[in-house]
Amino acid sequence: MNWWCFAQPGTAWTWQWQPLMGVWLVMVLLIWVYHRVLSRIDDSYESSRLRKSRRAAFALAIFLLWASLDWPLGPLGASYLASVHMVQFLAVGIAAPALLLLALPGAAYEPLRRYPRLTKALSDLTHPVSAFFIFNIMMTATHWPGVVDLLMPTQLGSFVLDAAWMLGGLIFWWPLIVPVPERPGFHSLGKIAYLALNAFLIRPPFAMMIFSASPIYAIYELAPPPAQDALNDQQLAGAVMKIGLAWIMFAGVLVIFRNWMLLESDRPESA
Repeated sequence: MNWWCFAQPGTAWTWQWQPLMGVWLVMVLLIWVYHRVLSRIDDSYESSRLRKSRRAAFALAIFLLWASLDWPLGPLGASYLASVHMVQFLAVGIAAPALLLLALPGAAYEPLRRYPRLTKALSDLTHPVSAFFIFNIMMTATHWPGVVDLLMPTQLGSFVLDAAWMLGGLIFWWPLIVPVPERPGFHSLGKIAYLALNAFLIRPPFAMMIFSASPIYAIYELAPPPAQDALNDQQLAGAVMKIGLAWIMFAGVLVIFRNWMLLESDRPESA
């Protein structure tokens, strides 16, 4: 029994179910922590509709994580199809972190203010400029062929990659979603520019996957392909990375723009 999905070059794909207990344990831990946090705060100041929306966001985050990391997508993405691996990245490294942060009310973050050193560290780590570079360095490093081929063949290495995705995603979304620490200078227009730049930025892994004349990942080249050859699948993975990331960033832009317009419409008109 395996606890996490990992690359198994030379092993043919099978539709026989494989239990991944580590994935289930992580899901249970996240659910327990979420309910534990909610039990310690008072979110009654929020409307019932907003509370339901936050819980729905958490449920969707758990579903995305579970579906992406567990069988069959977990083993498929870890060892056989780079395109599935890229779908996993979009879910684990971008969509789920945003949903997890949105799932908590503002009151859940307020206790952080009681720890000045932690708040200062968070302020530096999640500053928009820092978050931008951390996220893009993480994204490039975790898709670099040498790193992927080194870490993916072991369960621990594969887990480290997934954890890096999640951590990078949380840092990326933090300045946009979390009210602690406060950033009065980070206006809605700046947030839109932050997302737009990440949507249009051409990263090295994307260019390598799309324009390389041969497969760049040994783990997918050596694995018996369950669908298409490694090069075509690699090019599909590059397209999934670019288009999927752009759509998620665009969705974030729409949400921020909508909230900005609602805030402006609620302001009293000057005499």
